[in-house]
Amino acid sequence: MKKLLLTLFSLIFFLNTIVFAEKTDALKKFKKDILGEEAKKKMSLAYDSLTKHKEILNYNEDEEAVEITLDYSMKGHPEDWDLSDDQAQRWEFVTKKKNYHKLGKEVYLKYTFKLKAGKNHSANIWQVVGTKKGGEIIYPSMQIRYTTDEDDLPNRMEFYFKQIEEVYWTDIDPAANRFKQKMYKFDLGSLSAFKKEFSTAYFKIKPSKKEDGEFIMWLNDERVIEFYGPNMILDKTGGIAFKIGLYRFWDANQDPNITEPSTLSIKEYIISKDCEKIMDKEKCDYKSKDKIARSKYKYKFRQNEIMPEGAKKIKRITSKVVAKEIKFEEMKGSFLAIIKNKNDDKYLLKYIGYSKKGAASEGISKCMEKFPQFTDINNNGCYIHYEKKVTKF
Repeated sequence: MKKLLLTLFSLIFFLNTIVFAEKTDALKKFKKDILGEEAKKKMSLAYDSLTKHKEILNYNEDEEAVEITLDYSMKGHPEDWDLSDDQAQRWEFVTKKKNYHKLGKEVYLKYTFKLKAGKNHSANIWQVVGTKKGGEIIYPSMQIRYTTDEDDLPNRMEFYFKQIEEVYWTDIDPAANRFKQKMYKFDLGSLSAFKKEFSTAYFKIKPSKKEDGEFIMWLNDERVIEFYGPNMILDKTGGIAFKIGLYRFWDANQDPNITEPSTLSIKEYIISKDCEKIMDKEKCDYKSKDKIARSKYKYKFRQNEIMPEGAKKIKRITSKVVAKEIKFEEMKGSFLAIIKNKNDDKYLLKYIGYSKKGAASEGISKCMEKFPQFTDINNNGCYIHYEKKVTKF
């Protein structure tokens, strides 16, 4: 009997050990395999992140991705959870203070992800934040965000760029920094497009208070947003840091039962000062000739300053510069692909895309839709007849 009990206890201990190992392995995988180059060496868990990694993280072996899942029942850090107007929770990695990226220096990033978003909240899944000299974070500058809140544009993925003119703290929420800002919100598309398959975003960022500032974003190999000039105007800004993970928020008065869980899957996140370690030659070689801000996507511009009712400012950081509104021109495709089909001599498709690879692949896809009956032939008989760069930018 004693031997039987000993064997049973040993088996239970062994099984618990296996479960524990599986849960903790996701965090190790994230640090070792998901983060790359500078992200691996210079990022760590944010102080206000939830730390129940066994509940939050899972490694999906089939997809070779780490899944981050947050649920209302997990609550949040007191600085996120106990605010007067919003509630929030997060699991994020952030650039270490000593490793912040200084103004005037170019940096390149690659981010491969997909998302299963629950209802009735918004969330950031990537952030660029402004820091003081020394790396202390003081404000958000750029964000990839989704919303499933019916009061906003629901079920969309968005990119935010914020020109922060003042950071302040109030007597009601003294730990929470708030902002006077000019904000640009770009509609990247339906959340369904980011749920089925992994998407990859590439970024070139040169943070600056001067005219040499630069931001270029590619999404799935297409250049989609670019703007130039001052992008960090607050007086005490010394550089930028990055945040990666899931940061969810909603109205503090909202019924908790309607806030559904969400899962962000991250396959790869790389930061480097060397473009060739992040992007292909076509992206690395791209330079705008006219430095005009352009976007593939529709966007909205607004200015705001949100103060809790009855609150007073107790501390503030200002800017001597008033940010100029940026007018984004529509981004036109710069690459032409002419597609033909081996089974139809008369078929010819001219397709304009935002990159050489994008024009070719999307043109082939359109052709294949036209000839579904030829599935026994490679690409349904469709092929690239001619490719050319066709515009000045």
